[in-house]
Amino acid sequence: MKKLSLFVCAALLGMMFVSCGSSKEVAQAPKEDCNVCVSTKDAIRIEGSFMAQFENQFPKAKQAARNNARQELARIMKTKIESVIEDYSSTYIDGDAQDFKQSVKDLSRSVVDQNVSGAIPVKEWSEQMKSGTMFYSCVELSSNNVLTEIKERVSNDAKLRTDFEYEKFKQVFDKEMEKMNQ
Repeated sequence: MKKLSLFVCAALLGMMFVSCGSSKEVAQAPKEDCNVCVSTKDAIRIEGSFMAQFENQFPKAKQAARNNARQELARIMKTKIESVIEDYSSTYIDGDAQDFKQSVKDLSRSVVDQNVSGAIPVKEWSEQMKSGTMFYSCVELSSNNVLTEIKERVSNDAKLRTDFEYEKFKQVFDKEMEKMNQ
């Protein structure tokens, strides 16, 4: 019995050393070095994170950090787009702005959802913490891609196309994206 408990203790101690030493596979970067996750008027960058307590959770934690960043990106972009549509329609649309707003909002939501799912990771890193390893992912979405796709979808809708002035919409959109840098 004494030999068995000694063996179990030795095995646990060995596993502890192995799990601490094998984190070399994960790219380590100090959090303060991640200045790449800063949005510009051309690209929205968002950071997501997820904690893994055990090494076998690392792949899922990396994916979860990426997914968390994409979810936050979708939330922010939908809010920004709604703000742009409100400003644009109240300034430039005559007549029934409510119908226009709702149609463009619906169209924009699907554009944002489609683009966010394709948002690319710009940088991924991890930090060793007391309770496990925190994984971070910074994803980027090109604001120009979103804007171009909204323009294309509006152009394909005859009713929206008559009320939509792309250059004015782009001005409002760019102004809203510049607020991300402040």
